[in-house]
Amino acid sequence: RLNGTLPAAGDVMGFVFSPDGSRVVYLADQQVDERFELYSVPVTGGTPVPLNGPLVAGGDIPRGDFAVAPDGARVVYRADQAEDERFELYSVPLTGGAAVKLNGALDVGGDILDFAFTPDGSRVVYRGDQQTDGAFELYAVPVAGGAAVRVSDPLVPGGRVFSGYSISPDGSYVAYLADREFASRIELSRAPIAGGDDDDVRMSGELVVLGDVA
Repeated sequence: RLNGTLPAAGDVMGFVFSPDGSRVVYLADQQVDERFELYSVPVTGGTPVPLNGPLVAGGDIPRGDFAVAPDGARVVYRADQAEDERFELYSVPLTGGAAVKLNGALDVGGDILDFAFTPDGSRVVYRGDQQTDGAFELYAVPVAGGAAVRVSDPLVPGGRVFSGYSISPDGSYVAYLADREFASRIELSRAPIAGGDDDDVRMSGELVVLGDVA
């Protein structure tokens, strides 16, 4: 058994291996029933190490909202760690240590929705309404923490970046779907992960009236 002692009603709700297979990261309400947190343990067994920072009352890590970076150095997770029901993005060393918040300051009502690693694991691209509540945009940040930059182009009022964005194999660009130029017209764009609005390029051609990239 890899996990530690669970409360009477406790459960392990998910796990992932590190890329080299040496450790397992798992999600469980191991210390308090219904408060799901992350732990790291050697695959051969040993004492599980808590990973996430202290959670506020009611806070936890949703199932499936954690991943080990491709280089195996860090774990990134989404949690309402600082404020209940306000989900932000955090990074912590695989073997334990101080967790750092990756996203910038959130607008009132803002949340981080999802994230993806660059292939080398050096950066994280995430989607959230960081600057304006309800306007979901893409940002990139070093996996160990630092300044987050907006990757996607400014959006028209009511526009948003949709889920399913994809990072290029060399980690230089992210392709994404958004109604960035016309409300309710979904188009395909490509932006450099390093940021820079002037370099954001629309990839899809001109669309017919009411046309979309699906």
